[in-house]
Amino acid sequence: MESKQLNRIILLLTLTFSMNLFSQMKMMDIDGKKLTINLKKEKGDIIKIIENRDFNVFYLLDRERFDFDKKFRNVDLVNLIFFSKKYNKAILTIFKQSINYKGKSNYNITLYTGSHDEYMFQPSMIILDKNFNYEYLMKYYYMPLPDDKNIYTSGIKIQDNKNRCNIIEFDIKGNIVYENIDNILSNISKIPIDNTLKNCDPIIYETDLKDFFRNK
Repeated sequence: MESKQLNRIILLLTLTFSMNLFSQMKMMDIDGKKLTINLKKEKGDIIKIIENRDFNVFYLLDRERFDFDKKFRNVDLVNLIFFSKKYNKAILTIFKQSINYKGKSNYNITLYTGSHDEYMFQPSMIILDKNFNYEYLMKYYYMPLPDDKNIYTSGIKIQDNKNRCNIIEFDIKGNIVYENIDNILSNISKIPIDNTLKNCDPIIYETDLKDFFRNK
């Protein structure tokens, strides 16, 4: 009898863990993920690498990244899309990738966040609508407080891409790679709507948009 109850408890814990795994997604969940891509078989440039009931993760294929000396490993950049089915929005971000040529147009890829301690390799990101159009600009920051250089704060800024003006800013506990995707997207509804604002500064430089993100 005790054995049956123990088995039920283990089953319930396993189901609870599985539900939490499906209902939450962090960028760090993809760190170290391995995949294989066959360039001849892939006709498009958006590859779905993870799918569950709450999230999809897409790999954006840039064929120029695969043009290297096949005797060596290529460490390069890649755009990933974390799509939330709850909010019908996605975060377009930048990861590092390690590419090894396997043979017969097959490439083994390992994905990394590229973060170091509390810092991101490239803190600029973009929030997309359900059709993958640019909707908001987003930037993660980690910086010392003005009055105490030994105390740091981390947070996220989100800005309307339409006029590069309306903005919201909120604190997070640590590196953005550990933040739930839905927790980030839930703040979009708090962005003020004010079409009278004139003097506004974009939170992402145009060079970042040009150098790190593909065309819309």
